[in-house]
Amino acid sequence: MNEIPERKLELIRKLLAVAEHPNTGEAEAAVYLERACALMSAYGVEQAVLADAGRVRDEIDQLTIEVGNPYQPDRRSLLAGVAAALRCRTIYRKVGSVSRVQVIGYRSDLGLVEMLFTSLCLQMASGVTRVPVPPGHTVISFRKSWMAGYVNRVCERLRAAQRAAAGGAEGAGTPVGGRSTELVLRDRVAEVRRVYEQMFPDVRRAGRRALSDWSGWAGGRAAGDRADLGGSRLGAVRPAALGR
Repeated sequence: MNEIPERKLELIRKLLAVAEHPNTGEAEAAVYLERACALMSAYGVEQAVLADAGRVRDEIDQLTIEVGNPYQPDRRSLLAGVAAALRCRTIYRKVGSVSRVQVIGYRSDLGLVEMLFTSLCLQMASGVTRVPVPPGHTVISFRKSWMAGYVNRVCERLRAAQRAAAGGAEGAGTPVGGRSTELVLRDRVAEVRRVYEQMFPDVRRAGRRALSDWSGWAGGRAAGDRADLGGSRLGAVRPAALGR
């Protein structure tokens, strides 16, 4: 995949290190986290525009990530949400006790999905275990609603960051390829959809999961506001070229 330049990656890691430190206040941490997210979003948009102009090579590929327990469906939901916010598509199949999720998208976007999911997954798992379950609620039901709220808010933030990055690219002047950033990104989404549907012509969209206890939703969304959107840990399976 298109690797994020080491200097930019190092800056993102430093921002996240400050944001994740236990002695960093919430307001200060939010500033560092948003900066890391903005850098990653700007990188994704920049690569899209440069690839459209023929300045860099950025092709559609696939990334495979194995999602295990605990709370496997909730972690799958997080991965699908992150991928969608970054212009990618996902499909999974169960292999034994794990879900093998294939993420289809442009290589530069797959790199961001890999980083973000790895970090956010760890944060979500850590956050949900620290929240006390209210009296009268079951642990599993409460935690599922908390994680649903977390995923919902994190993905909202990612989509907002992408819109801001695209708007910033438009405001910077005429793109290097002459086409608008909005059109470039729209075409990439359409091309990913075309390849995805060609690979999986008979796939059906899964139904929405029903929650039996919504008591943790607001707390999960609040945690999503504080989430690290940069991702300083890499641990997913590297992408394999299509057709192999």
